[in-house]
Amino acid sequence: MKSILKYIEVENFKSYKGFYHVGPLKPFTAVIGPNGSGKSNFMDAISFVMGEKTSSLRVKRLSDLIHGASIGQPISRSAHVTAVFELEGGAEKRFTRMVQGSSSDHKINGEVVSNQTYLKELEKLGINAKGKNFLVFQGAVESIAMKNPKERTLLFEEISGSGALKEEYDRLKAEMLKAEEDTQFTYQKKKGIAAERKEAKQEKEEAERYQRLKDEYVEKQVEMQLFRLYHNEKDIAEYEKEVRRKHSDLEKVEKKKEKAEEILKDHKKEQSKFSREMAKMEQDIRELESEVNKKRPTFIKAKERVTHMQKKADSARKSLAQAIKAHNAHMDDIRELEGELQDVEKKRSDFEDQVSQDSENQGKSVQLEEVQIKEYHKLKNAAARKSAQYLQELDSINREQKSDQDRLDNAQRRTAEIESRLRQKGHELEEAQKRVKKLLEHIEQSETSLQEQRRLRQELVSDVGYSKERITELQKQN
Repeated sequence: MKSILKYIEVENFKSYKGFYHVGPLKPFTAVIGPNGSGKSNFMDAISFVMGEKTSSLRVKRLSDLIHGASIGQPISRSAHVTAVFELEGGAEKRFTRMVQGSSSDHKINGEVVSNQTYLKELEKLGINAKGKNFLVFQGAVESIAMKNPKERTLLFEEISGSGALKEEYDRLKAEMLKAEEDTQFTYQKKKGIAAERKEAKQEKEEAERYQRLKDEYVEKQVEMQLFRLYHNEKDIAEYEKEVRRKHSDLEKVEKKKEKAEEILKDHKKEQSKFSREMAKMEQDIRELESEVNKKRPTFIKAKERVTHMQKKADSARKSLAQAIKAHNAHMDDIRELEGELQDVEKKRSDFEDQVSQDSENQGKSVQLEEVQIKEYHKLKNAAARKSAQYLQELDSINREQKSDQDRLDNAQRRTAEIESRLRQKGHELEEAQKRVKKLLEHIEQSETSLQEQRRLRQELVSDVGYSKERITELQKQN
């Protein structure tokens, strides 16, 4: 029957959480995606719904096919995969295979069927689960090429369906061989009749001898029974002693059982205590995790502020360097002007001294002309203004430098405070992590102790069960 796989529906199967409707599938469909995206699990879903065994689905148990079961956290008690085939004429046929716990159910168009019926219906569509003719797995082609002729013949028989007739063929072949053996046996029997006639006389003599031996055998049997009767009475006496000893052992076992039950009660109390302590530790862990989560935004915000303040500090350092550079340039200009002023003053003083000396030598005083005096005062005022301007610029630069230095000091102080707070928060976070680690270690130790207590309890229960079995056996022997 010609058919086309149209849709695949999966629900809670392996990595597919919830319900997924995949399709419509085309005659040529490629499944692509990165590693871990579910390609292999999609192929496992197709293999599963086509009747593939669990060993070929990369799991140990059927229940591991349920989403989350591989990590011990199944989200559901069941999972299913449905393959929808489009038949000739446009009709659809749905094959569903479901996992419930450690068993699987099979449905065709919503009706529950047996596994054999399910596989036969698939074979009608040309899908042989035993022959695996519906999927070519990785390495299958190479494996087929490496098979020897006998293995390849078996593979072809499975694919063609002739393997299903093997049991009937073997049965008929065995019947044929048996018929041949019976024929040969009849021939040999006919051939041996003559020899049997010759041996009849010898058999008669042998029969008489057998009768004599049989009479002797009966006598020996009577003697043997008498011997057994004697030893049975002796064994009964020994068994009675053994029963009395078993009764004594039974009383000891009963006492041991009572003591074991008391120990079991004590262990149950300790287990309850450990359970309460574990619950309290889990609560402490949740509180610490909550506290860490609350402080994490503050830590991140403080870290961002530190980064911002570091950037501002770097900017302030650059501004300070530029101000220092400008200040040094102004100081160089001031020193140069002061040097020029000193040179002018020195020249003026030398000139005045020379004029005075010349006047004294000539016996008369030198009087400056009015134009010269005005020029002198003009130069003097210009020099005073220039000097005042340079002093004002120097004072402004000094104030800017002081302001920049204050801002830099404030930024460095805030940076130091934030770094200190960060170190403090880091220490608090480390302490919280250490506490969480200690609590986890304590929980692990408590779980180990609890498992040990459970193991002791199981041993005690086993001893009690063994004691009960021994009591039952002793009572049956009595």
